[in-house]
Amino acid sequence: MDLELFKTTRDFAIEYGTALGVIWIATFLTFIGGFTGGNFLMMMFSMGFMGVTALLPFYLAWRYKQHLRPGDRVSFGMAWLFAILMFFYASVLAGVGEFIYFQYMDQGKAFDFFMRVLSSPETEAQYKTIGASDFLAQSRLELQQLASLTPLDIALNMFANNIFFSLLYSLPVAAVAHRKCHLLTLGKAYKTQKDQ
Repeated sequence: MDLELFKTTRDFAIEYGTALGVIWIATFLTFIGGFTGGNFLMMMFSMGFMGVTALLPFYLAWRYKQHLRPGDRVSFGMAWLFAILMFFYASVLAGVGEFIYFQYMDQGKAFDFFMRVLSSPETEAQYKTIGASDFLAQSRLELQQLASLTPLDIALNMFANNIFFSLLYSLPVAAVAHRKCHLLTLGKAYKTQKDQ
């Protein structure tokens, strides 16, 4: 294994994971703020951040590949390691942000809002119309159980979900970061080595 390539991969994963984590926190805050505050503009920002969140890892993987030395061959395993580390650092940062939100800022407002929505007569009528009253009751029960968790438990649960989905998402991101050595670059390197 090329130790220099590993260090470069780790450094880019930390840098890009931090950027991705900040975007995840912004997405989370605009999503919660848009729905609990009823702010249409915040909801639109939230949708925009979700789009950025879906596309940004591919862009970061492409940038990682562009910043490597010209002759570096990035195996799929190394590219996957980059993607996993990037998502891990993003998940840690997002988990800390979510913990701070639920511990100091939320004070139960988000769960109260969603419980009011699920308990409204309009929601009950809609679920009754489609024959999903049992599903609505189950959703309320699950929301009550979530509301009883501590902020640390909520943040750890969200962190675990981020890690699980990131592992799945890291495969296509790794495919973008993967780079085989170009024959032209190999030929130049071989010729230079032969001339010495």
